[in-house]
Amino acid sequence: MVCMSEHQNLVNDARESIRDLIRDPVTKLLLANSQLTLAQLETLLADSLSGQDYAKKSVRRMYRPTGRKLSRGAFNRTLIQAQNNVIRSIYTVLVLGYVGLYDSATLQPFIELSDTMQSYTQQARQAKVEDRLIVQELNQRLNDSISSLAKRQSFKDRQ
Repeated sequence: MVCMSEHQNLVNDARESIRDLIRDPVTKLLLANSQLTLAQLETLLADSLSGQDYAKKSVRRMYRPTGRKLSRGAFNRTLIQAQNNVIRSIYTVLVLGYVGLYDSATLQPFIELSDTMQSYTQQARQAKVEDRLIVQELNQRLNDSISSLAKRQSFKDRQ
């Protein structure tokens, strides 16, 4: 059985982990252009942490770093909204590819972009470059990559 101080340590560690991710400049950049709200992202992260062995589903709502008490119902509603937004975003890309309005029906270009972003961010952190410069360069690379994935020419004229 987990004692109260161990439980509080787990909750504090989870909150800090989520705060670190939310404060990350790349996360901020991506979130600002996504279909998720900050609360939805926090909830998805809290839920993913609760899937680990040490965490019980009943305490996952406490992992959100909002600092205010959150009911299980509110947590679950936000989680469902976030999951639905993610699923709908994936289906949007798939349907555009399937009906021929987008060059590819696969998610491979997006997976490659995600891998590239992660690799670039790790390299930049190892080089100990100032965060602002990392974000500016990554922002430019993201804009270029996303623009090429979503350029108007990718959406073929259907006449």
